[in-house]
Amino acid sequence: MMHRQPGFQRLALLLMLLPGLTLPGSLIAQPLMSESGAIELDAITVKGDVLHRNDIPTTVNRVNAEQFEDMTAVRTEEVLEDVPGVEIGNYNMGGVANVIKMRGFGGGAHGGDVAIYVDGIPLNEGESHADGYADINVLIPLEIEQLDVFKGPSSVLYGNFARAGALAFHTRQRGEYSKAKLSFGSFDTWDAQGAFGLAFAPGVYNNTAIQGTRTDGFQDNSAWSRINASTRFTWDINDYLDVALSLRAHESDWDAPGYIPKSLFDAETTRQAPNAEDDGGSKRFYSERFDLGLSLTDDLRLLYWAYATQQDFTRFAKFGYEPGGQTERFYDRNVWGTGASLNLDTLLSGKSFTGILGLEYYNEDTDWRRWDTFNRVRLDETQDRTFNITTFSAFAQGEWELSRYFRPTLGLRYDRFGGSYDNRDPGTPPFDQDMHDYSHWSPKLGFRSLVLDGLDLRASYSEGFALPDGEAKYQSDPTVSPETIKQYEIGLTYDPSDQLLIDIAAFILDTENEVQEYPIDSGIYRNLGQTRRTGVEAAVELRPLDGLTLSGDIALINSEIRNNSDPALDGKEIAGIPGQVSTLMAEYLSPQGFGGKIKWRHVGSYYIDDINTESYEGYDVVDLGVSYQRHFGGEDARKLRLAFEVKNVFDEWYSQAVWNGYGTSNYAVSWPRTYWVSMNLDW
Repeated sequence: MMHRQPGFQRLALLLMLLPGLTLPGSLIAQPLMSESGAIELDAITVKGDVLHRNDIPTTVNRVNAEQFEDMTAVRTEEVLEDVPGVEIGNYNMGGVANVIKMRGFGGGAHGGDVAIYVDGIPLNEGESHADGYADINVLIPLEIEQLDVFKGPSSVLYGNFARAGALAFHTRQRGEYSKAKLSFGSFDTWDAQGAFGLAFAPGVYNNTAIQGTRTDGFQDNSAWSRINASTRFTWDINDYLDVALSLRAHESDWDAPGYIPKSLFDAETTRQAPNAEDDGGSKRFYSERFDLGLSLTDDLRLLYWAYATQQDFTRFAKFGYEPGGQTERFYDRNVWGTGASLNLDTLLSGKSFTGILGLEYYNEDTDWRRWDTFNRVRLDETQDRTFNITTFSAFAQGEWELSRYFRPTLGLRYDRFGGSYDNRDPGTPPFDQDMHDYSHWSPKLGFRSLVLDGLDLRASYSEGFALPDGEAKYQSDPTVSPETIKQYEIGLTYDPSDQLLIDIAAFILDTENEVQEYPIDSGIYRNLGQTRRTGVEAAVELRPLDGLTLSGDIALINSEIRNNSDPALDGKEIAGIPGQVSTLMAEYLSPQGFGGKIKWRHVGSYYIDDINTESYEGYDVVDLGVSYQRHFGGEDARKLRLAFEVKNVFDEWYSQAVWNGYGTSNYAVSWPRTYWVSMNLDW
């Protein structure tokens, strides 16, 4: 049975047929005024750009296009290591999404702690490999214009899965350019990318990117290959109306070496896990999106959007070290979403005011099947399930620059969830269950104050939420409500000149009413848990000489379980969260085009089990690189960049993903010393 919420259906149909009468939530454009007073059409941008970033009273870190272009990495998300307070838990399992750790949460991307969007399309999966699972491997580094990293549940634009924060990827839109990059690295690793922007006729644009990547990997049974392609067609019909169609495709196949126990990790072996059974997997991902933008007045813009995603994902995995036990996990996922938004940029009482008002609707169907397997050969089927999740969201936010000393922001978001769960597991009576509808109001408020030239203070309070995990969210018990996540943040940015930038933020994140099973193994869930996360993030960038940039950041995190259904966990720290993450980097580029950089990254120790009896000491890694770049015909003409890098210079033996289970500690071995050469060409 696939139950649909009739009210949601009617609303979705209305949004699809009458975009001019609705207000969205996934796409926001910033109106730009021409000398004639009409709104000039800029790129259709993802939600949030109508809000002035310098007035948002919370921490938003930005990664620019040049960082994506210059990075040499097997995985796109490695660029996040340059964002203060972010750590990547790299499983080294090919196309399996890595975990992103941020603000004391350890389940982003591989779980549901971070909302991840690409031009307004959510990558998070509501119900598949893990709630909130999101695969950044579908992105091409050369196509990315910028990435905004929102810390904590601070943005009104993102609801589900945004408890640790949100990643908003913006791809290139419009423009005429040609970019290519070739990289070769250790273990027969290569990566080829191209990105092209064309203008076919006045007002008609195309942006296309392609990528092919392959590696043999440094461990036994760790080869991985993937192909990505994306294209976007934009037509500026006139000064007030534009439309766009975007398409994306991704295919990936990999082998996985599995996790090794502590004894083998201490022996520094790169062999695959004992009793491994040819683990690995494959994935196919396709998405389509339509956008329409209409400037209603000089300061009011309406956008409508609709998109769809089709995906199938297969993973063969073995956990534990006894003979047998491999499973095949298969997920077939189909999504569609739609909405519209009003975006205001005007003067109110003579002061700059920006505001957004939006609605959005999301529908996701997932077919979930599992088999016992041996070396990828199916044996008995163990699970056959279907999940449906529907989401209706509404949000509004305004920013008002009353004075340099007081620039307040006030926002409110509403999310409501419905759906159904069908269980047809072999050997058990089939049943279906409609989800008890969940809803949550999330206020966001704060202000900024430019107390001195170059010194901008900020303070904010924001709320988020989390639904019960997995099948637990479909129980009909109306007494269970979403977990509430509250963030309190203060911070400052000191930017007195082009030579110095300092940013500091302190935060408290409280989770309340955590949904936990009680009594254990009873199938009964209650709002019982409470956890507190506190921390400080600081970053500095110094340019003492022309061409020389010195930068560093540090994050100190503390966590405490304050209440749990298991009293033995009260007072314990959250497993898997490093107490310190820091980076130091020096970069130099001479007037002749010769450059170099050195980067040191430190990740501190952390507990790997819930009861805090076992820990991992952390690691230190140093990377080194030299480069040469030359412009042909001026700064805005063709550019060639050649680079050579050594990663993990001192051949540190370490793991970015350590966890406890199956009677031992489990380690995903990280890459040893590797050598890379790359060539970038812009023309």
